[in-house]
Amino acid sequence: MNFCDEIKSFVNENYDGNISTNRILNDMYEHIFIPDKALVILLIPLPANDFDKSQKMFFQNMSLTAAQQNLQLIIIWEDEWATKKDIIRWRILSHIGKFLRIHGRLCEVRRITKIQADEFLQQNHLHNSPHAKHKYGLFYQHQLIAVASFSGGRPIIRDEKIYRSYELVRFANYQNYIVHGGMGKLISHFIAEQNPDDVMSYADVDWSSGKSYEKLGFKFIEYTEPQKFYLNVKTCQRYYPKKLPQELLDEFSKQLLPLDDFLLKHNIFTIYNSGNKKYLLKLK
Repeated sequence: MNFCDEIKSFVNENYDGNISTNRILNDMYEHIFIPDKALVILLIPLPANDFDKSQKMFFQNMSLTAAQQNLQLIIIWEDEWATKKDIIRWRILSHIGKFLRIHGRLCEVRRITKIQADEFLQQNHLHNSPHAKHKYGLFYQHQLIAVASFSGGRPIIRDEKIYRSYELVRFANYQNYIVHGGMGKLISHFIAEQNPDDVMSYADVDWSSGKSYEKLGFKFIEYTEPQKFYLNVKTCQRYYPKKLPQELLDEFSKQLLPLDDFLLKHNIFTIYNSGNKKYLLKLK
């Protein structure tokens, strides 16, 4: 069973309502359309060639088109399905309404260690666990059920004034659970402890409409440019442009090809995601 068929089978097994595979946004990629949820799941197989720069805005523009039609678009790449299948399954289930709900008022906020945060985010977040100064956990009956990590304060000039701004770097619930009010409770606890002038964050457009931020009072600022990645189609490993393996960079330094052409010889292709939506919560 190929990548697309696996996800179609998973959705069919877990959703009893109407499901369509009509390609309502474009003809290039397979769709799973769930009208009752106004949800479109776009399935992106491993690329057979390099994305050129003209395709950089392709997925972000498609997300904008979906939003104009009041549709939530999520984009699933084959490499992420291959390497993070459990997390993607849980995220699909959350979008179709199959999850266990816990109310945030039944949970307790505590500071957690870097090891605790890294381990939780590795298991429950699609992206890595980056450096963050402040790490908080939400506990339900002594079980860690959600994690939020924040940066340190940075001076930001806005309206000719200097503000002490922090970033909500990561937030994740435990797989198969949604903590109702959980993100808000963690942010409120952080604000009470650190007294920031504002808090900013980013919503991954491949997966999120950003509505959870808007419900908490965050204001949409802008779309960021799509992120460029290098994808090894043999290993399904992604690299940020500035974090290529040293052995590849050493080999590249010994020849004359442009970097992207050199990487193609190693089955490493350029791809672009949908970018992020930037949000800001002004507190002062």
